Amino acid sequence: MKRLIFYVKLYPYFVSRSVQARMTYKADFNLGVLASMLMQALGFVFIWAVFREVPEMNGWTFDQMMFVYGMSAICLGLNEFLFAGTWAVGGYVQEGSLDRLLLRPVSTMFSVMAADVTLHGIGSAIFGLVICVVSLVNLQLELTLVTLLFWIVAMVCGTLVYFAINMICATLAFWITDTGSAMMLLQNVSEFSKYPTAIYQRFLQIILSFVIPFAFTSYYPSVFVLGMSHNPIYWLGTILAAVVLVLLSVLFWRYALSKYQSAGG
Repeated sequence: MKRLIFYVKLYPYFVSRSVQARMTYKADFNLGVLASMLMQALGFVFIWAVFREVPEMNGWTFDQMMFVYGMSAICLGLNEFLFAGTWAVGGYVQEGSLDRLLLRPVSTMFSVMAADVTLHGIGSAIFGLVICVVSLVNLQLELTLVTLLFWIVAMVCGTLVYFAINMICATLAFWITDTGSAMMLLQNVSEFSKYPTAIYQRFLQIILSFVIPFAFTSYYPSVFVLGMSHNPIYWLGTILAAVVLVLLSVLFWRYALSKYQSAGG
């Protein structure tokens, strides 16, 4: 537990240093954030266009679907901002630079996680938060303290789910030459999380809930926050999904490291 607290305290320092380095080019930062917000806005326009023709979709209204979309944007944006280092794992392994990380007095996985940030993720997170707030106002929902706290926890858990899935896929670089394509495929699959899982066919619902559980980043927590159901799967499932996936990613990373042969070996 002390080790975990140590890393939690150390992580903001690594992130702040990366942000300072990136902010050297403020024009790039501003353009990146704007471009990210515009990309999310395009998806939102698609939902708006659909609901101009139909009042609801499988029991979901426009404002309810807005909240799901916003949750997905928040978690995806925070993941891109905080854990962009996962995309560099393949390069570390192939170029032999992982050896340098192994010499550091901190966890190698931590070094990878904190290696880089993607500032345009901030744009996605801000856009998603605005969409969620507007949705709640339109639905005239007054969140209780418990629901508000869960919403905050759900955003953290959703971000960790995205990170863990990416990390597991990135770790395959110890055996597969190119994991970038697989990670891009997963990113495309994550697009399904922008809409309520209930509107999809049963097979896809199972995939998004139990195989590649992106549904726990947006759909399940949204159902609970919006008061549509208080079934434990919607709140407890969200937390368990994050805990289990992070543990799996850590164990898989440790196993991969145990099989790793350094460039000089």
